[in-house]
Amino acid sequence: MQWEFQRPERHGIREDLITPGYADELARLLADRADLTVHRARRVGNDIHPESMHPWQEMSARYHLKSLLPDRTDIWHHFASSNRNDREVLDDIRARPYYANHLGVDGMLSLHTNAGDPVARGSRVHYHPSKPGDRLLADLTLCYMREIINSQDGYGEFPVPSSGVPAGHGENSFATMPSLVVEVAFHTNAADAAALQDPVFRTASMKGVEKGYRLFREGKDCTPLKAEPIEGINLSQGDSRQVDVVFEGYPQYPIELITTNVGCPPGWICTGGRVRIETPDAKPSQITLRCENAGSAPVFWNTQVVDDDGVKSPPVRHWVQCIRRPGGAVASPVVPHDLEAATAG
Repeated sequence: MQWEFQRPERHGIREDLITPGYADELARLLADRADLTVHRARRVGNDIHPESMHPWQEMSARYHLKSLLPDRTDIWHHFASSNRNDREVLDDIRARPYYANHLGVDGMLSLHTNAGDPVARGSRVHYHPSKPGDRLLADLTLCYMREIINSQDGYGEFPVPSSGVPAGHGENSFATMPSLVVEVAFHTNAADAAALQDPVFRTASMKGVEKGYRLFREGKDCTPLKAEPIEGINLSQGDSRQVDVVFEGYPQYPIELITTNVGCPPGWICTGGRVRIETPDAKPSQITLRCENAGSAPVFWNTQVVDDDGVKSPPVRHWVQCIRRPGGAVASPVVPHDLEAATAG
């Protein structure tokens, strides 16, 4: 018997060998962030598969399931009567949803790299058209893949569409639970292939898949991180005020409220600041604004929310009008301070 990989190598990538690293990342995130038990269709590790003498991590799901469930040939040897040369490839694809059905799991996420025209780029997520509920899962997965991938340096323009693709594949056609085929990027495109080999991209893309699945289970929607408008305020010299920073979305905690000066009167010192909030229960989220320098003038600030995955809300512009006190007292600009977040524990 001749043992071969299922996919050819392109741009230094072989799909069979790169996807286990993505599955490792996703399994860790599902366990850590969603507190889920994860079952893998392929076996990890460098111990040797005795039939092929290849490492188990190079072997397809069919062989792992054969060793795991030797009597369940209906799972891993569905095409036993077929004479096709690719019979075991077909067995492998069919074995994955059959194993998921056997386990009775709540969801099935199949990770792939894509192939096509060399100019084709970006992520794709496929759902089965006969399972309309899976469309929401596909769209949420893409929503949060886009949010997190595009927040990473160098990936701000990486293409992630807003909607899943209806398509019946071997994995999602036979799975009885919500199931997706996630094509992370095109290994046939040079730029995508470089991204696929970047640990930053791998982590960001799998954080997006995990977040989409977790929020789907929680009944949430696609809500990108966004801070609400902050009203301008008037302050006299020496005064301060706590200002709420209200936002929508589902950031990964801890988060920071980052305030940056974008308009400081000549001769004044206007210093931005950061407020760290550890958990969603620490609300309301607030920054403290002060006036401490001489004179009467407006000071302009941008404030944004940044989460632990690097997702940034668009900055919100706001102002403080510093006012000289009657009788010759002087006024000062706004200075948010790191440790002056007022939060309710």
